[in-house]
This record gives sequence, structure tokens and C-alpha cells, in this order.
Amino acid sequence: MKSKAFWLLGLVAIAAMALAACGGAGEPAAPEPAAPSAAATAPPAAAPAPAAPAATTAPASGAPAATAAPVQPTPAPAIPTEQAAVTITVAFDNVGTPQFRNVKGTWPDVLFHGFFGFQEPLLGWEPTYDDQGNPIRSTGEACHAPFVATGWEWELPSKDGGTITMDGKELENFDDADLSDPANQGLIRVFIREGIDFYRAEGGSLIEVGPLTAEDVAWSFNDAGSENTNSAHSNSSQAYEYYKPWRAESDYVVVAENRAFRSDGLQDASSICQDAIWMQSKQLFDELGDTFGVPHGSGPFVVHEWLPAERIEAESRVDHWRANAPFQRLVFIQANEAQQRSAMLQTGAADIAMASIQDVGRLEDEGFKFHEGLDAINGNFFYFSGNLWSYKFPPNSTLGEEDLSGTPVMRKGFIPTAQYPWIGDPRLECVGIDRTDPAIQDTVGAGCAVANFEYEFDGFDSRFSEGSVGFDYTDTDRFSYETPSMLKAKAFRKALAFSIERELIAASVTGGYGGAVYGGAFPGQTVHQTHPEYKDRWSYAFDPDKAKEFLAESGVEPGFEFEFFCSQGNGTSLEVCEAVVGQWKENLGLEPYIDSTQYSSRRPTMLGREIHVPWMTRWGPTSKQGRLGEGGGTLPGGGLWPLPAGGWNPGIEDNRWWGNREETRVQKKGSPENLASREAILDWSYDMTLSAGTVEVPVLIGFNPDTVESWNLAPYELPNSFETVVPASR
Repeated sequence: MKSKAFWLLGLVAIAAMALAACGGAGEPAAPEPAAPSAAATAPPAAAPAPAAPAATTAPASGAPAATAAPVQPTPAPAIPTEQAAVTITVAFDNVGTPQFRNVKGTWPDVLFHGFFGFQEPLLGWEPTYDDQGNPIRSTGEACHAPFVATGWEWELPSKDGGTITMDGKELENFDDADLSDPANQGLIRVFIREGIDFYRAEGGSLIEVGPLTAEDVAWSFNDAGSENTNSAHSNSSQAYEYYKPWRAESDYVVVAENRAFRSDGLQDASSICQDAIWMQSKQLFDELGDTFGVPHGSGPFVVHEWLPAERIEAESRVDHWRANAPFQRLVFIQANEAQQRSAMLQTGAADIAMASIQDVGRLEDEGFKFHEGLDAINGNFFYFSGNLWSYKFPPNSTLGEEDLSGTPVMRKGFIPTAQYPWIGDPRLECVGIDRTDPAIQDTVGAGCAVANFEYEFDGFDSRFSEGSVGFDYTDTDRFSYETPSMLKAKAFRKALAFSIERELIAASVTGGYGGAVYGGAFPGQTVHQTHPEYKDRWSYAFDPDKAKEFLAESGVEPGFEFEFFCSQGNGTSLEVCEAVVGQWKENLGLEPYIDSTQYSSRRPTMLGREIHVPWMTRWGPTSKQGRLGEGGGTLPGGGLWPLPAGGWNPGIEDNRWWGNREETRVQKKGSPENLASREAILDWSYDMTLSAGTVEVPVLIGFNPDTVESWNLAPYELPNSFETVVPASR
């Protein structure tokens, strides 16, 4: 397994080393992709030295004092191009639906708008590498290159009572800042590149909408969640947590007050490295009254037709500010089955395809190439949703001028009954209720009424009677992690985590390309076993005897049936889900069953905090995180506590995570204090077992060398940079 998977990953260095050769505002190009061999048993003897890493963004830590020079807007260059009368066809597992409105930008569909080349974020990727030549894509280090934005600066409150201004990346006099007052977190000022135009397709022609200005940036962020708190965008949490409403300070300068300063907040919210807030046209919105479902953007491709979950047809621009494709048309086709995509590549129905990992060796033997320049690894992790333990909003929960701090909360997914034995109940007033009563099995709160906490539901939202008082983990007279329900639920979660033979799944299901993952997606144990912060005591390695002991402790009998949601369309593997379910049956005698509907169909239950079954997803710590070798920093939020703005949530909430973020947010990254805080938090996370990993699979993109000469695929979240595809002579 290692000889295959790690050699494949090692080739990423070769694919990434010449990224600087193709210029273009933080989006340099890579060389022609190498073709990995499934039979390889050793890495190349030597690899060229990678490009020198760019200067990294300083985290919330000290640095020598200096005076920041504001970055001024610069016009974008005009780039001529010669286009061949060629259509490039791409087959993927999901092409989603057209949205083109941040407030309705549901994940994963919203990602395609940017990564497929239709819309653009503020920041790009600075080619940055570790000491082995592997690309680094962390927001703090590498996702800060000029793109739509040319730069940004902070105005922060000073310890001497004034204000200090500093460069957004360098934070050169951060030690002089005072962020102790949550009501005064300073502001961010972003400088926008001139010469970028929005386009849309109409009547078969490309129509110029108008220039991209600061008004569009402010509109895009506010619609994504900084102001519009009904947002379903995948980054609505970042938009709200980090920033108050944005405004245009001038035509090409946009500002916002920080709601909670975070040094890499802009990179986290709108960079090409991951899902992002994409720039959308305020002018077009004003003209039409709405732009939802209306394809438009500033990217190198303009959508003519987008049939949901079927196909996308786009035309290449010839006057893009950054890069123009050397071909005329780009078509994406959705093919749900991996074997179907392999067949499309093999028969010529697709030039590029995300083939089945099990078909890689055979297709290579037939002359097809596999481009691993994406440097992506899909982990398969599952959450134990329904553990929604925040019964009030945490401090500093503001909605406009309204302060909701301490306001009561109840979630529809909190159903701590015998039917859902992974859901614990920390409410001390509910100790001793009969959780097996058939009448309460699907009742929110398990039918337990507590004093001064009366609610009803309006859709997903809880409505409380006057005089109701919220509470959370800090209210020890009402809340405990040690109630019988909490301990039994934790034991059941541990039983499932320890009963998975991950190495067997990696060998049998992933064809030897994947590897075991013992941690879990946050708020679980959030570092991979190869990460420098990892401790041996945090392993969920296969231990069937321990798993059976935990099952007995939970009180759940063999033969118990429960649903396992294997979310298709978001990069998870149905084969991995089937293997996990098979091991739960074999090793514990349980009877789980799989729901494999599309992720997007159940995402509303995550936004509404209604989901309450274990479910599989693809994000979390993988070996890629481990080899990057960076420790410390702010533990993520990601809507793990109630936000007035809503936003995505995995079905797990606890205001303790708000406290964890606040504790680590103001610490110097990697300092002894920071590492000690993180270790204590991760000790607790591991013990709670709110998520767990299974296996990981590198993402390899197949292409036909008879039709594709080269493709400068960059190491981002999804396949990207299609404007760099060079067609082969036909």
C-alpha cells in the first residue's frame, strides 16, 4: 500500500515544480502531468528541487514592528490567445445544479462554479512546498496570492488605545494589537484588481455584464452570510463568524468590521484553495431582481447551458484578465458510477474522467494517463450526528443590532432515545427518564421537559416562551458530560469506532492505493496519525474485544438496526461504506443499513440541525495533512455552536467548541501554550468519539493522451484550471 500510495503522492512534486512558468496573478501553471504506474514499488531516485516557497502568512503571533504600505489596485493585463475549434469533454461523479447566488450556494454544487472556471474568489494559491517538494495548501501559509484581490490590510485596536495598520499577510506589528474586547476587533480593507469583467451567455452569444468592483465584492460577502443570515452557502459560517457587513470604500477598495479577528480569515472565506465565496455581479442582480440560476461570472469560461445533475456546456473567453483556454468549448458530464466514467474514458466519450481507482492499472496498460497534480486525498469519515448539546447561544452572538447571547436553543435532531443510542443527553433534569418508551422514540428532547425551557418548532427553528432560560456546558447545575445517557452513548460510539479493520478495507476496496485513517473529522480527533501533534493514545485501531466491551457497556443488544447515511456526490466511496457496515455486522452483530442518496438531498437537514444518524463524508485529517508537518494554530469553528446566521453543521453542537476556538484564536501559533491547549482539547475530542475515520483514497484524474497534450492541474480542492488544458493534435 505504501509503495503505491506514497509514490503517487511523491509525483505531485514533479507536477507542481514548474507552476511558476505560466504567470497569472497567483495562479501559475504546472508542467505536463506525469503518468503514475500502478505497479510502481519505489519512488523516483531523485526529484528536481521545488520552487522556493513563498513567504508565509504569519498567524496570530508576534513579529517585528514595521509600517505597512497599503496595496494599491492594479489593472489586469490583456492576454491574447489562439483557440482551436475543439471541445474538451470531462466526466465526473457530480456536476450539481446552477446556483450563481451565494445565499443559495449549497455544497458541493457551489464549488463547481469556481473550480470549473465560471466564477472567481478573492485570493489564489502561492506555490508553497514542504521540504520534500509536496505542495502546501493551508490557508495560513499558501492561500494568500493576489487574484481578484491584489492584497489587504488590517486596522486593529492598539494596546496604547489607538489604532494600528498592518499588511494583511505579514501582520508585522501584531504584538501591539489588543483583541481582548470582542466588540472591537478592528476592520479589514481589501484592494480589488481593476480590469476584470463579468460575462453571461444570452441567445448563444457572450454578453459583457460590466466590471467587477468593490460593490460586487461587498455584495458577494454580504449575500453569502456576512449580512444575509438566511444563507445556505458552504462558507456562510466564515462570512458571519469573521466579518460584519461589508461596504465599498471606493470603486476598488472594500472594507468590513471584523466580528472575530482571525489572521487567515480572508483566505478561509474566499481563496481558490478550497470552497469559497465567489465574486458575483451586484449590477446584474439589480437589473434582474435576482441572479439565482442565472449563469454569470468573471472566470475564463461562460456557461451556455447547465442541466442539473446531467451536463454543463460552456464557452471559452478570449479576453480573460488572467488566462484564456486554447480551445473553444468545455463540456462536463455527470456519470454517477465510477466504472461508467472509466468506460467513457476508454471509449473516447470523455477526454478527462475521474475513473474508478480499481481501474487505474488496467487503463494505464492501455495507454491512458493519470494526473495526480490535484494532490487530493479523499478520506472517508463518519459523524455521530444528533449530539446537539448547545441549549443557548454562546457569547458575542449578534444579529444586526440584536444580541442573542444566552438566548435558548433546541434542535430537531436532538433525540436521545433508545432508537438513537449514539446520541447522549447531558441534561441533569432528564436523568432517569425511560428512553425505551415507544411513544418518545422520535420526539425532540426524548419527551423530557426541563424547568424554564419551553419551546415549540416553526420548521427547523425553535420558538421559546417568555421567561425560558438557556444553558450549556458552563451551567454545571443543569449540564454534565457524565450523565448515564452520555456515558452509554459514548460507549456505543467507541464500539463502532474500534470495530473497523481499516487496513483490510484499504487493501480490498481501494486496490492498495488507500491507507487507514484513525482520527476523525472535527469535532473529533482532528489530526492524522502522521501529524507532528498526534499522540499514540489517540488511535481507534481495530480491537474487536474492546469494541464488544464498549457495546456491552452501552446496553445495545446484537441485532440492533440503524441507518448509516453514505452520502453520495460528495467524494465518498459507497464501497467503503459497505465494507464498514459489513464489519459492524460481523464484529458486533449489529444490523446497520445504508441510505446512499445524494448528499445535496440531505444537506438541508444539516443546515437545520435535524440530521441525527451516523453519516459518511470525505473531509478530515489524511496523510496529506500529516506530511505537511505544521503544528498549532486556531482550532476550527465551522458552525459547531449555534450561530444566529445558521450555516452548515454536521449534526453536532456544543458551546465548548466556541470556547476552544476563543482559547486558541489569541495564542501564538505553535507556541508551548498553544500546543498544550490543543493537546488538552484533542484529548477530550478523542474520548468523546463524535467522529471517526476509516480509509483514504488519492484522487487520480484520467485523461486520454491522444486528445489532451497537457493540463496544468493545480493542488486545490477539486479538479480545476481547465483553461490550461492543451488539446493534442487530432
